[in-house]
Amino acid sequence: TLKEDEFSVRLMNIYKKVLDEGIVQPINFMLTRSDYLIQTNKVDGNTQLCLKQVEFNTIAVGCAGITSIIPLLHRYVLQKFGISDEYTSDKMCDNNVIEAFAEGIQTAWKMYGNCKAIILIVLIFNEKYVCDQRYLEDAIKRKDPSIKIIKCTLADIMDNCVLGDDKTLYYMNQEVALTYYRTGYVPASYPSEKEWQARLLVERSRCIKCPNIACHLAGVKKMQEVLAMTGVLESLISDKGAVERIRSTFARFYPLQGEFGKESVAMAIENPEKFVLKPPLEGGRNNIFGEDIRSFFKSAANSDQYSSYVLMEKIFPQASTNCIVKNNHSDVVIENIVNELGIYGIFL
Repeated sequence: TLKEDEFSVRLMNIYKKVLDEGIVQPINFMLTRSDYLIQTNKVDGNTQLCLKQVEFNTIAVGCAGITSIIPLLHRYVLQKFGISDEYTSDKMCDNNVIEAFAEGIQTAWKMYGNCKAIILIVLIFNEKYVCDQRYLEDAIKRKDPSIKIIKCTLADIMDNCVLGDDKTLYYMNQEVALTYYRTGYVPASYPSEKEWQARLLVERSRCIKCPNIACHLAGVKKMQEVLAMTGVLESLISDKGAVERIRSTFARFYPLQGEFGKESVAMAIENPEKFVLKPPLEGGRNNIFGEDIRSFFKSAANSDQYSSYVLMEKIFPQASTNCIVKNNHSDVVIENIVNELGIYGIFL
């Protein structure tokens, strides 16, 4: 499934090199977000709602900072318009994910064992999510002002990092305890060989990575398909009740390889509106819908061309009406929108 996906191949090659060389940092650390839509089903004429997982993000999880202040915005708007009877502020949940993320990073930094070692936050040049990221940086500083944080690009790492004989990573002569990635999840993150070399250099080191290459690969689309296969969850979780609850959130996946591959493609061509075709890319905006699915399969020379893709049943979420406010637009647009639920997690 990887041979037509050069990006995943290169990530896997880094993993294999680190595995062959020997993993020197046994601590696994992830800040994650599992995304869900609320599916609407008709059962005996009644509408039933259930959660369906869209994806599980294991690298460069965004919006933790911005969503932490959304409850404050909602309370302000309700107060501003005098809406206090049905929707009181005490019914609105707080969102403290940014404090939890900061505590997770602080804990991982402590586990490294050197209070003078620094944290690297790896960004892209001209980062557009800088405000969201700054919330996390400030929250870490509130937890422990002594933690030194340096923001850099992958190219900066290659220019300024060296690996010691004991696999200690040094950035401009400063020992690195933790490398936290806010980039690295799409091919555009690696415009040259320098960025790929930097990723390998960090992976070979004994600094803690958030995430390391194995945890990064655990979040790719193909892994989502594998986990949905019969028997896979059961092999990982002994609690049958937990398996059933988790599996109930999975959308159905249709194999594009093997004996059922042709059947899946035929179904997608016949009824493309019922499916979503996901390429092996993260960051949104890459999925294929509707007639574009039909065109994609009809134009494919052979099954190898889409071997790394996953075909998933389309989720039909409940829509609601809301106001859309856009930057540099004076008009407020009333639109039907869908809500995505993001559950953040910390694994250490």
